[in-house]
Amino acid sequence: MPSCRQIEVSIRSLLQAFALIMLVVCIPQGTAHATCVGLGCYCTISTDPLDFGTYNPLGGTDISATGSLDVECGALLTGVAFSYTVTLDSGSSGTMLNRSMKSGPNTLNYNLYTNPSYTTVWGDGTGGTATISNAYTLTLLFPRTDNFPVYGRIPSGQNAHAGSYTDTIIATVIF
Repeated sequence: MPSCRQIEVSIRSLLQAFALIMLVVCIPQGTAHATCVGLGCYCTISTDPLDFGTYNPLGGTDISATGSLDVECGALLTGVAFSYTVTLDSGSSGTMLNRSMKSGPNTLNYNLYTNPSYTTVWGDGTGGTATISNAYTLTLLFPRTDNFPVYGRIPSGQNAHAGSYTDTIIATVIF
């Protein structure tokens, strides 16, 4: 049975008054530790912020940003075959295909993608979403870090009210 560790990452945004909305999405640093029994293997996750800059509801263009999610894995033994999958949950919206940040009763739609063309939603592998996976052989005392870009997009044309919009996404590493 694979080990599962979850990292809660918060998505926060700061907004200006009136028609212009300033959005800064941060995914704070987090770590997940797990041990493969008898192998001494472990994994940690760290993230970089996803900064959307300024969103203008009247601007007519999508706002895109790129962050990163790093997975570092290591082992005390050499030659250990190792694989893992990274999933993201739906956040407060309840659906991975149309995530939303909330400010009280107001919402601002966005999503997270596995590719720079914003065509593959990063989720849990169900309902039209995809996961990120990797497999390799771990070497003695030399951990390996894999960097996965997190592509975020806020669709244009949303009637967003000024406020502080937040959402929480849980990243899960299964190995």
